[in-house]
Amino acid sequence: MAITRSGFRREDLELITNGDLSASAHALMGNIDLDVASSTFANDYVKADHFFTPTDDGLNDQQWYGKVYLFPPSGTYFWDKSAERWKMTRACSPTLTSSHAVWFRRLFKAWYHNEIEQGLYFSNCPDMFRYEQRLFDFPVCILRTVPTLVARTNEGVKKHNTCTSFLVYLQPKDQVTEATERFIEIYSEKGRVLC
Repeated sequence: MAITRSGFRREDLELITNGDLSASAHALMGNIDLDVASSTFANDYVKADHFFTPTDDGLNDQQWYGKVYLFPPSGTYFWDKSAERWKMTRACSPTLTSSHAVWFRRLFKAWYHNEIEQGLYFSNCPDMFRYEQRLFDFPVCILRTVPTLVARTNEGVKKHNTCTSFLVYLQPKDQVTEATERFIEIYSEKGRVLC
């Protein structure tokens, strides 16, 4: 099942980072060691050295490492106490958590515990500014224009305009100043950078 990143579930749609944003991510980090929420098709655009597919369950079951890129699938999750894992659901409830928030928390935890060297988080869920204000502890770029993503549908590959989007950079802890300057240099042309 593919999940749209705009919040609506559709069985026939997978949204993928476009080539421009992928190239910028490579320029920032040197390369992408791991895309933790991807597919074989999506990796043709992201070009990570390694990636986790939905069946790999990168959120719950995999060790993250190196330079990580993350564009989370949209949807809602709940914490399954008996299984001790996050599970996606089709339900609607105020007790559920946005997938963009769940995945960002996993990225932050991996960075905080030195599981990963650095991470770049891309989101087209502007509600994240409310859900997870910890993202403002890192350099953020709010894109000036709405990015056109790649959409894989039952009808083939198409362009898909999304909504307000942004990136958050969890820098290497031993190169914070240099990495932040590189982020500003690359992303200030794309939007407003907050540091």
